[in-house]
Amino acid sequence: MSFDVWKRSGIVLASTILLLSGCSSGGTKADDSTAPPKISTDPVTIKLAGSRGLFTDEELKLYIMDPLAKKYPNITVQYINTSDKGFGLNELITAGDIPDIVMGYGSTLPQLKDLNLLYNMDPLIKKYNLDLNRFIPEFLDYIKVNGRSDFLGGLPAYNNAFALFYNKTLFDKFAVPYPKDGMTWEEVGDLGKKITRNFDGIQYRGFFPDGVARMTAQINLYQMDKDNKSILTTEPWKKAFDLWNNIYNYPGNADEPYNTINFGNNQTAFLKGELAMITGYSSTLNALRKAPEVNWDVVTYPQHKDKMGYSTGVDTPNFSITSSSKNKDAAFLVIETLLSDEVQLNLAKNGKMSVLSSETVKKEFGKGIPEFAGKTYNLSSIPKLKPSVNKPPVYTGSDTNKIIIDAYESVLKKEADVNTALRVADEQMNNLVQSKIKLDTK
Repeated sequence: MSFDVWKRSGIVLASTILLLSGCSSGGTKADDSTAPPKISTDPVTIKLAGSRGLFTDEELKLYIMDPLAKKYPNITVQYINTSDKGFGLNELITAGDIPDIVMGYGSTLPQLKDLNLLYNMDPLIKKYNLDLNRFIPEFLDYIKVNGRSDFLGGLPAYNNAFALFYNKTLFDKFAVPYPKDGMTWEEVGDLGKKITRNFDGIQYRGFFPDGVARMTAQINLYQMDKDNKSILTTEPWKKAFDLWNNIYNYPGNADEPYNTINFGNNQTAFLKGELAMITGYSSTLNALRKAPEVNWDVVTYPQHKDKMGYSTGVDTPNFSITSSSKNKDAAFLVIETLLSDEVQLNLAKNGKMSVLSSETVKKEFGKGIPEFAGKTYNLSSIPKLKPSVNKPPVYTGSDTNKIIIDAYESVLKKEADVNTALRVADEQMNNLVQSKIKLDTK
């Protein structure tokens, strides 16, 4: 198999395999009432475009290229890194270099729709007998919600699962009981307060919960109503900010420089042994692989007492076939390979949450990470909770999220109280959305 890097076209990987007469293994379920679809043996190149942050070169090879090489000998995959300057999706389209598959998070789906590239994959799913019952249903709902469609305009690859990581050394040092699976935000916050103190000249902090948007996604608390009017001054938003203040914003825990929501700084503090708990995800897991000196473990993500059993929002990259692709069948076979039982199990073992509902797969989470071999970490707790699915109004996005972030940080920095911060944010939200509506109607 060749692996050549081209500056203009991305990474080209030729995949060779034994041809199967039908899709009878891995990601499909045979339908006895219909004959297996005939799979072409003609050589075909599939352009796959997406950010390098979704899959590294090693992961592309492990989860797509190598498995593909065992199934479809005629398919060549050409990878285009949309993070490279001049290779963004809009720029590719302008250049007439439209990919066959686009991989991206939820915000990519309305972008494809606006560009008339969102394709209904339901007929291909039926043609190749892909059993959707194998999937965690929230991941499929997420695709329809973000694509604002009643069909699947993509299929999920994996999920960034969140959990509560804790430093056992600090809990032992201050004789505080360890966190356990199934705790609420309030319970975790109370544990954090028992840890927070200055001891031997070191300021130890109890808990970093990340931004308040993580929790609002968990309980489906929206920024705007169906008419795209801000609802930030409503009681649920006040309760959300009050909860975050209770569990994070208190002396010793959120003093400067931690009076701003910065995940990287807090993860560093956790690895240094100065922060007892952090709601982390794959980034934290990867950081701990390189920090064998840290005595840590993990439990389920903190839950909202009004919505037990749920983690934060779905955070999955999706693979979407574009409507302009001339090789839709071959493109689907690339995606189907990624979604096979074998590949999804391998993803889970290496610390990426599988999109499959299989309890067997969930229990294998992280067990293939070599740095954790022989350890008894509670890694199976990470994919245990259900992900929440939000139904964002049309104008929800990075700009509106920034308004929420800025509002809470103004409270953290003692620049405003909760009511004032939300009132200012409410006005900013309405002004922003009205400006976007005016642009759309021109």
